[in-house]
Amino acid sequence: MKTFFKIFSIAFLCFVILFSGIVWSFNRFMKDNHSGSDLVAKAVEWEEENKEELQPEEKDLLRRLVNESSRVNMVLLGLDGPRSDTMMFVSFNPDSKKLDMISIPRDTYYHRQGYDRLDKRKINSVYGDHGANGVKTVVSDILIDVPVDYYVTVNYKGVEAIIDSIGGVPIHIPRLMDYEDKAEGLRIYFEPGHHVLNGENGVKFLRYRKSYPDGDLGRIKAQQEFVKSAIKKAMGFRLPAVATTAFRYVRTDMELQDALRLATSATGLNTEEISSYMLPGEDKYRNGVSYYFHDMQAIRDLLIEIYAEGRELEEETSPLVEDEEE
Repeated sequence: MKTFFKIFSIAFLCFVILFSGIVWSFNRFMKDNHSGSDLVAKAVEWEEENKEELQPEEKDLLRRLVNESSRVNMVLLGLDGPRSDTMMFVSFNPDSKKLDMISIPRDTYYHRQGYDRLDKRKINSVYGDHGANGVKTVVSDILIDVPVDYYVTVNYKGVEAIIDSIGGVPIHIPRLMDYEDKAEGLRIYFEPGHHVLNGENGVKFLRYRKSYPDGDLGRIKAQQEFVKSAIKKAMGFRLPAVATTAFRYVRTDMELQDALRLATSATGLNTEEISSYMLPGEDKYRNGVSYYFHDMQAIRDLLIEIYAEGRELEEETSPLVEDEEE
């Protein structure tokens, strides 16, 4: 018996050392290595088209729902060089297995202090200046201080590899896609109809931005459908291969322990219950540049809808406001 305990103790110690090494390696090398400059400052005061502010009592219900929720929030960044070409806020409720995605247009207007150039007032420039942590700060600010727990970044090379690891992504293409950029050596051509796109063609589909009836918003809707289809395809026997591939290309500030816990809680996720939204707002021109101006009131309503998950709620009135009315 003493011999058994001696062998067991040595084996257990070796396991702990080995697992600790894996955890240390994951937690160190999986982080995004583009730190950028100092953390992003809050936005400059909203200008004429976007200077609305929510009153404190308007935030109370949302704040309560967030505090009561066990949701895990992250921002997913598809990188094209120093800029984020795709940006999604992803919120998962481990209790209800509900997954919600809010796409954030890359032209969303966000004027940071000290960054006054017109192109720097677009949210897709934040990553190049402040890294993924800076993007988390900006997205949380736009979403009325709803916390963003983690970031996940991946470039086009990684997207291509992940798509191939799940055996391609089925997608319906409603209209002809025909585009060529000789400078980048990019040629995109897809006939209308049902396709199963491999990694190379999947990236081309995601990069295509011409001929959508509603411009870049149409591209975002197409990306959302592609992502949902990819998730459905991945949630099966191919998941280990997807995880192995993702480990090579994805970068995140999520600790290994948190990643394992999240993966476990995602078991039973109903892919039919994945909801996708567009950040509420509208396109406008300013100084000859096209921006997307978000709508704070509509964002609040959308976030309450997500966090309430179908429950009927009564608006709360701040006690301070009630006292003033009396």
